[in-house]
Amino acid sequence: MRELLDMEASPLTRRTLLRSAAGTLAAAGAATTLAWPRDASGNGNHHHHGPVPLPAPIPGGLPVGPTGIIHVFLPGPPTVTLPFTGSVLQGLDVEPSTITNFRGATALAFLLGTATGSDGNEYNLEVDIRAFEGTYIAGDGSTNRAAFALI
Repeated sequence: MRELLDMEASPLTRRTLLRSAAGTLAAAGAATTLAWPRDASGNGNHHHHGPVPLPAPIPGGLPVGPTGIIHVFLPGPPTVTLPFTGSVLQGLDVEPSTITNFRGATALAFLLGTATGSDGNEYNLEVDIRAFEGTYIAGDGSTNRAAFALI
């Protein structure tokens, strides 16, 4: 309990942020892996041997620079503008996943604040963190089950 009280009084460091995000993603992955249904033999049908095929990105997204695009949308109330990038959330019916042909769970958080760099300067922090677990159809046409994170 003492550590929790000390953390509340101290600024959020990059190390604390990354450790917390990694712990949250690990816990979410463990919890959802245990929740997946098993096949009739009692063996989990979600175990792969080796890497799974890459998912295809969603079509469209946010423009970046004069020619680029990030395959991501910003779900949330359109009355909300993120303070540092000036990005406006695009509505509650906007796709939170970044994976085409995906069926499963998606978690999304926007983290806002400031961070102090090793140079002693304070920087604005605006992070979009997403985690996905479910089935998807890969570019090669195969159906796969996996977990992904976007930080």
